[in-house]
Amino acid sequence: MARLEKITIRKAAESDLPSMIRIMDEALGNPTIDDKMEQRVELWLTRFNNKLQFIFYVAEADDENLVGWCCGGPTMECHQTVAHQIYDCEITHIFIRQQYQHRGIGRELWKIVWNDILLRFHPKNFVVWSVDNEQAHRFYVSLGSVQAEKRKFGELFLTAFIWSALKPFEFTNFLIFI
Repeated sequence: MARLEKITIRKAAESDLPSMIRIMDEALGNPTIDDKMEQRVELWLTRFNNKLQFIFYVAEADDENLVGWCCGGPTMECHQTVAHQIYDCEITHIFIRQQYQHRGIGRELWKIVWNDILLRFHPKNFVVWSVDNEQAHRFYVSLGSVQAEKRKFGELFLTAFIWSALKPFEFTNFLIFI
């Protein structure tokens, strides 16, 4: 018999950073090297502590383990221009643990970060630069985006998804079956 599991979405705390980094590494297929965790947390603290620029939320299971996270804010300068237009805000990261995907957690996490960005920064438009992943692309399109262009950033090719008609999402409460 399946048991119900409560998922809580809340603002991230500094103490969440090691788990957030592990979730990101897992999603990107990179091994987490514990010896370098302290150094990586220090790098992320700069962004995390810049509350005027970045918004961080986490999804937490009822056993207090993180199952995902999302962050966004005003668009980083290198991401601002898409097809000769400047974009105001972006979600820079969204990661959900594999075993928790396809349960609506990512969508709810997205809604909360999106709404917080709309309230705090009042953007005219919105962009996400996505890795080349069909599942991620379908996710952004399902949220109302339009695929705009592909561009190389360092070694990666990323695809821009844009939104021009911005409106808040309605919130829902949900239960997750495991």
